[in-house]
Amino acid sequence: MERRRRNTTYVTALAVGACLAAAGCGGEVAIKVVDVPTPPAPVTVVHSLESGETLGDVFDTHGLSGQQILEVVAAIEEFESVRRFRPGTEIQLASRPDEGPLRISLRLDRDRTLHLLAEPDGPRPWNARLDSVPIRRDTIRLAGLVGSNLYDAELSGDVDRLGPGELHDVVFRLSQMFAWQVDFWRDIRTNDAYRVLIAREVRPDGSIRSAKVLAAEFRNDTRELVAVRFQADEEAPVEYYDEAGEALRGEFLLAPLDLARMTSGFNLRRFHPVLRRTRPHLGVDYGASRGTPVRSTGAGRITRAGPWGGYGTAIEVRHVNNLRTRYAHLSGIARGVRSGVQVEQGQVIGYVGSSGLATGAHLHYEFLQGGRQVNPARMNFPRAEPVPDEQREVFMARSELSLSRLRLLPMPGTGIAVAGRRTQD
Repeated sequence: MERRRRNTTYVTALAVGACLAAAGCGGEVAIKVVDVPTPPAPVTVVHSLESGETLGDVFDTHGLSGQQILEVVAAIEEFESVRRFRPGTEIQLASRPDEGPLRISLRLDRDRTLHLLAEPDGPRPWNARLDSVPIRRDTIRLAGLVGSNLYDAELSGDVDRLGPGELHDVVFRLSQMFAWQVDFWRDIRTNDAYRVLIAREVRPDGSIRSAKVLAAEFRNDTRELVAVRFQADEEAPVEYYDEAGEALRGEFLLAPLDLARMTSGFNLRRFHPVLRRTRPHLGVDYGASRGTPVRSTGAGRITRAGPWGGYGTAIEVRHVNNLRTRYAHLSGIARGVRSGVQVEQGQVIGYVGSSGLATGAHLHYEFLQGGRQVNPARMNFPRAEPVPDEQREVFMARSELSLSRLRLLPMPGTGIAVAGRRTQD
């Protein structure tokens, strides 16, 4: 109402000015007041992209012509391919009654929103602006004294700064970094301990956008394991090394499941629970819930994927040096995994199930050398390449810096109070 009153006053003033200029303010002048209505404010609607629906379908529903849709898509494509939009993507459209949208906002992900503003008289039909969530960068130290497993560890350090679900991510990263040295079900002992140095990007709501472990130490029984993050150059993969620059990554993972529980080992005289008789168990069984991802323990090529007699649904991978691995009793096979396909170490190839001769959900894992099953626990696999000689000086400097920062937080089990909490002796 206030805006409408200002418009009326402005028009009246113009009319009076024009009259005075024309008549010289002499005699009586008839003043005509013109009421110019203010257009209605745009109304914003929120649309969630549905399965099978395209952005073009959404824009067509909300009044954009075919040409306008092409113009909007062209503006979007400067920042994101329209093929990458998935069901659930939030789209906001602001428009006046009986008109097409004036503003369009698309939530690209948790960190980015693309805003489009119609400019019919501008150099481009739509002006695009990408807004990003402001990120705070920090570094935290965290330590844990293990009880029965990594998840129930008594924590110390920057515990109050952990984001939602971040502790689970820390434990997972530890299991990945030391996966070639520690079987995290068979080898874990009470009062094992760890400490980690983590560089993070944190959103305003406290959630974690990204995190990378710069250094970690793990005390497993009498072993002291060290991991330092290093990337030789921007194109090289990230690797973890010990203090001497030797790679932690081996040719094969110790286990095909993350934090899995071994329920039956390699045994030449095992009583079969289904057949009810003694027969060799030429592999390792891991107990896990149905649908748990199964990872290839080494890089190689798929030689078989599908039904396989008593194995149920199974996968076999051929590796270098005449080595093979088998994964049996699966509930399903990962998308794209089929005979002849190359897979990488740690790639998800299937999912735990109970197909074939199985009494419950578990993974049966076999390791074959020269066509014969062997006990993988007794294999001594070589490691990946160490830090290149030309990068060793740089690595040693970064390693010393990261480990010195990490070791400002005492390793649990020393009886030293840390961050207001006391670890156990």
